[in-house]
Amino acid sequence: MIEPKLHSIQKVTKGTLKNQISAQIKELILTNSLQPGQPIVIGKLADEFGVSHIPVREALAMLERDGLVELNSYQNPKVADVTAVDVKEVYEMRLMVESWAVERAAKNLTDGQIEHIDDLLEIARKEAAFNNYGPHLKVDLLLHETILRSTNNKLFWVLAERIHERSILIRALVEAKGTSQDITQIIDEHCLITKALRAHDTEQVRKAMVAHLEAGCERTLRVLDQLS
Repeated sequence: MIEPKLHSIQKVTKGTLKNQISAQIKELILTNSLQPGQPIVIGKLADEFGVSHIPVREALAMLERDGLVELNSYQNPKVADVTAVDVKEVYEMRLMVESWAVERAAKNLTDGQIEHIDDLLEIARKEAAFNNYGPHLKVDLLLHETILRSTNNKLFWVLAERIHERSILIRALVEAKGTSQDITQIIDEHCLITKALRAHDTEQVRKAMVAHLEAGCERTLRVLDQLS
């Protein structure tokens, strides 16, 4: 059987090959073009990227550190599986770091930054009506990363980035396997967060973030249960 090509892959140029390849594989995982548990054939990826096996292996090692890929000496690498324990652990950590960070974001983000995210949320809502969830996933990641970076605390970002990266696979699961109602609800929750950010209301924005993350954990566990 002839395997279909991963059409979103682009040839990479000389430079930091492993970084370029890592970013593209991450995008494939993020969009569920590569799904949890799916084997990754290094030779096939190397051919499609137009490189040797070495930078592909190096890129996969980077993604293993992010919790997105599992490497095995005797089998093909694979996209990391997602378990209920993984979901609970990631959301527990997100609740800790993002509920703190969003209060700082209410003080530090400019109206222009918030308005830009609101514009993207409106685009995501319109596209979701046509079952196109790509814009939603991008603004989802942008909103949360913007909040985490807004603390202006470099040490915090080092820690928060690891949690943010590990959450990608889990968050993409709902976008790929959840319902249109799930996506609409997430967008509504994001809008409540940006509304509180615009008001610079630290108490309300923290409540909105906690409610959003608790609902997100429940959504993800439900989708995971349906897939098992």
